[in-house]
Amino acid sequence: MADEVLDVRREIAEAPVRPFHWALVTVIAIAIVFDGIDTLVPSYVIPFVKQPWGLSGADSGLLVSAGLVGFAIGALLHGPVADRFGRRPVLIAGLLLSGVFSVVTGLSANSFGLFLALRLCTGLGLGILLPLGVAYLNECLPRLVRNRLSVLGASGFSVGGILAGFFGIFVAPTLGWHSLFLLGGGTILLALIVPFVLPESPEWLVAHGRHDRAAAVLSRMNPGRAQAFRAARLTVETPASGGGWRLPLSRGFRGRTVALWYSAFLLLFAAYGITAWTPTLLIERGFAVSSGFALGATLQGVSIVGGLLGAAIADRRLGARNLMVLWCALGAVSIAGIGVAGTGWLTAVAVGATGMFVHGGLYVLYNVCAQTYPVQARGTGQGMMIGVGRWGAVLGPYLGGSLLGAVHADSVLYLALALITALAIIGLAAVRTNVTAGRSAPARVAEQA
Repeated sequence: MADEVLDVRREIAEAPVRPFHWALVTVIAIAIVFDGIDTLVPSYVIPFVKQPWGLSGADSGLLVSAGLVGFAIGALLHGPVADRFGRRPVLIAGLLLSGVFSVVTGLSANSFGLFLALRLCTGLGLGILLPLGVAYLNECLPRLVRNRLSVLGASGFSVGGILAGFFGIFVAPTLGWHSLFLLGGGTILLALIVPFVLPESPEWLVAHGRHDRAAAVLSRMNPGRAQAFRAARLTVETPASGGGWRLPLSRGFRGRTVALWYSAFLLLFAAYGITAWTPTLLIERGFAVSSGFALGATLQGVSIVGGLLGAAIADRRLGARNLMVLWCALGAVSIAGIGVAGTGWLTAVAVGATGMFVHGGLYVLYNVCAQTYPVQARGTGQGMMIGVGRWGAVLGPYLGGSLLGAVHADSVLYLALALITALAIIGLAAVRTNVTAGRSAPARVAEQA
């Protein structure tokens, strides 16, 4: 037994699903719920501050975009830190950073400039939670449920979006919009719980020579093999070009990296442009304030269904790439439908379909990215894709507001966003030969890099 060599990735992939795995998914999902609340709450602040602060359409878009700029920076920069120092401490830092600045926003953001500055700082912490959470789950979940449970954890963002809409409807009118940001302080409490629930990624531990700790975590994942884990030599695959920034940009990975960036940028541009402006535009069409906010929340609610359904179809039928192509095509049609539907029930159908295919499809894209890179660069690769993509999320609300100010017709905005969603198919087609659905990084990583 002392000479036995065990591949950690394979042991994790073949482990039975246990309550331990569900606990990991639950904690990550809760963290991402707060991410969704704090990221999307500004969409529901616009109607309350647009007139008092004298904001133009483009200025109003900045209320959403400021936090997304911070998110993009946080997503880009945290990856190498997490790959070097571990997933858990960086996740805790993100929870604390976002919680503190969210509370400060709720207590003191009484001007446009101060609001933007505080949202930028909050975004630095929020930018850590989703990409690192998805990467962590992909390193800890068995293969048979990896797609679905990773998407389930990531869909906490949509739950947060639903809650943001709920609080926008029922809390902001009575307690004031400042109260919405005090909710973000919950991440401070969660940061105190994480050390007791989430272990460090066993793949990361072995990659950094901490074999005893890795064996202990693996034993919690699969108690039946605890003795084998303690006695064997644990290994993980090491790419020839190393980890960090180098591997995603190396010859073997460069094509898929650029394709993922392109697709994420366009899809996040469309998704956040829709999310930021739909409540306000529907209210201006003639919907009641509560109905406009409720339909905005619907975008997030049905995205959970779209993400989980997409993950299941990707696992069993189409594969992730083909699924994403289909979802983007259906999403483009749905967005165009919002633009031409008027104020009837077709608007609700089009909004729901958009949330299902566009917002839900993003979760499958995140999962594909996490499975593309080996452990030495997974945090970096995931952070790079989401970080680049978030610049699309920044520009979507801002340029959407500028377009509305120029043409004064919301149908033009929705048709433009439909075209952008359709263009994402080009990037997804380029990912075809590089990503295999439901699998981790290729077995020949060292050769490719």
